[in-house]
Amino acid sequence: MRTTSKTLAFYVLGMFITIAGFSAIIELTTRTVSWIRGDGFGLALHELDAADSAITDIYQFHPFTGFTFKPNQVFLAGHPGQDEVVRVRTDEHGFLSESDLLPIGKGANEIRIAMIGASTTANINLKYRDNWPGRLGELVQQALPDKKITVINAAVPGFNTAQSIGNLALRVMPFKPDLVIIYHAYNDLKVVRPDFEVKPDFSNVHKQPYGSHERPNLLLGLLNKSMLYVRTRNSYREYKKTEAIVKKTEAIVEIFAGDNRFASDIRLDQVPISAAVIFEHNIRMLIACALAGGAKVVVSSFATLHELGAGYDDGSIGKPLTPLKRHELFSVLQFTPGLSLDGIFGGISRYNDLLKKVALERNTGWVDNANLIAHVDKNFIDRVHLSSAGAERMAQNFLPVVLDQLRGGTNSTPYSAVE
Repeated sequence: MRTTSKTLAFYVLGMFITIAGFSAIIELTTRTVSWIRGDGFGLALHELDAADSAITDIYQFHPFTGFTFKPNQVFLAGHPGQDEVVRVRTDEHGFLSESDLLPIGKGANEIRIAMIGASTTANINLKYRDNWPGRLGELVQQALPDKKITVINAAVPGFNTAQSIGNLALRVMPFKPDLVIIYHAYNDLKVVRPDFEVKPDFSNVHKQPYGSHERPNLLLGLLNKSMLYVRTRNSYREYKKTEAIVKKTEAIVEIFAGDNRFASDIRLDQVPISAAVIFEHNIRMLIACALAGGAKVVVSSFATLHELGAGYDDGSIGKPLTPLKRHELFSVLQFTPGLSLDGIFGGISRYNDLLKKVALERNTGWVDNANLIAHVDKNFIDRVHLSSAGAERMAQNFLPVVLDQLRGGTNSTPYSAVE
């Protein structure tokens, strides 16, 4: 009996070792092929879910913002809509940067420009020198060659304005930025739901500590470390999404004809007044925090692939959509589950009006990127994230306003960029 048990145990152990070895060979081959193709040996950020184990190599818990980038990291990023994968670097404080060090003390000849926002400000689908914060820093340096320009890109993908208040006050202002750029809107719409009231700190959607609901079970924890598994999973999701788009082409036509069934009855057709009040309050808090710390402020409206006033629900579009715009209509609905298309685009438009209103009242710099960046495919890789062409346009739009502030602007004359 003992011999039989030992033999069985031996076979089980041998089978386990064989499967593990075979899996390791397949995984190593997958990663090697990926590296040879220029996609990197590891998984890129845009390939990962919040529950994937590899995400903890990039993000860390933060008591006031929920999470931030880990300091002194180099990781891969990109976007499903582009072929290029880029290497992203964080400095010793977890800010996106090309430099490792950012001392608390500012040099006598140094100008620091801080960026506050989410993934559209992080812009990590592009190389640092090609994304709009990096490109803007380069343009300002060219315009002010006798100064040392330091860009503090403190944006974190997924952040809303409530998180950015903590980010700016506790992580950024200690470094004494001379100017703070605020670029926010879209993520605040994600917390708007028909089944509960929006709270100022957005605790209505963040009911658990960050990370507690994202821990996978043991099997998934092992699988989501695998490049083969993650990429196969993502390919399947993209296939299902494409299939849904094909099947719902008629639904899109019906949306344009005024039938909003795809948006479903549980979505709101407009942003509640309470949510708009909270957004305005949070923007005012961000501006007040920056001004209290001695920084000038530049506020921007939020740019989108789709024209906000085009009436995507009522058939007022007189021209056919590009494949990208059609595809991204579904993404807009997917990432903003509480609002219909009318509610989403109307909400962004309303928030842009509030941004301008607050900028005028607080006498900050103002850039109307929502109207200055054309709603064409070449400027975007999806519904809101900029391509290299869009990032260049964004940086050029910001440049005269930023220079006006840095050269002695008193925050008393709002400045609108011109195309």
